[in-house]
Amino acid sequence: MSAIALVIAIALPVAMVMFGLVYAGRRQQAKLQQRGHARKIRESADDLLEALEFLIRLDNFKEVQHVILDRVVYLYDLYHENLPPGDAQNDGGPELNVDMYRQRIEKGKGNRRVLKSDREIRLAQRMISRALKALAAMVKKKVISETAMLEYRRYLRLTLLEREVDTYTAQGDVAAGRGDVVTATNYYKAAKKLLIEFDMQYPEKNDRIRSLTERTASLYSGGNAHEDTLSKELSRENEDDHDAFGIPANPTEKRKF
Repeated sequence: MSAIALVIAIALPVAMVMFGLVYAGRRQQAKLQQRGHARKIRESADDLLEALEFLIRLDNFKEVQHVILDRVVYLYDLYHENLPPGDAQNDGGPELNVDMYRQRIEKGKGNRRVLKSDREIRLAQRMISRALKALAAMVKKKVISETAMLEYRRYLRLTLLEREVDTYTAQGDVAAGRGDVVTATNYYKAAKKLLIEFDMQYPEKNDRIRSLTERTASLYSGGNAHEDTLSKELSRENEDDHDAFGIPANPTEKRKF
């Protein structure tokens, strides 16, 4: 065998091995990128499902809840479509029980007039922000009309405002009931500030501002502390054995998906 033939005999298999390694590496890299993209979609779906859980517990606006659930279903389907071949069977994540969520929405048991704390107010802000972003995305995809999106957006923003104002008012009433005038005043001021700075008009706005002004004035005029349903609602929420998503406070009790 000539020297050239010997070189070729040695170099060709090496080149083929190197080519195979490069090809396999590129395929692996592409697969990792595909998984990363799918994972981001799944995270978006999980975040929106968390927001839906909050909305179901918060109130009974079924129409917007069904729309958000449709978006969650779309994202979960998109996640599975974007998984690399073979990964779908080994996903390992919990399946979305759409029928269960439909039933929960139709039961309409959400009745959260007040939230438990400032921390839960921030949680509500985050959850409703996720819902609003999902609605905007659905308009771009022409799944819902812009008119419907504006209606849902107005409702969600007003709902959040009312829960924040009611919570601060309830906290102020509780403080007033125990004679803590400074704390009560600060809570009433916080509720009033929210109403004044809110950029949407609605019929009850002026009445609510007037009510908070009267509450503040009564603190310094020897008036009786307010003992209405708001403070009672706050006490009831704090005694509840489930959190904002229906998750049991007892960690040994498993959540049902």
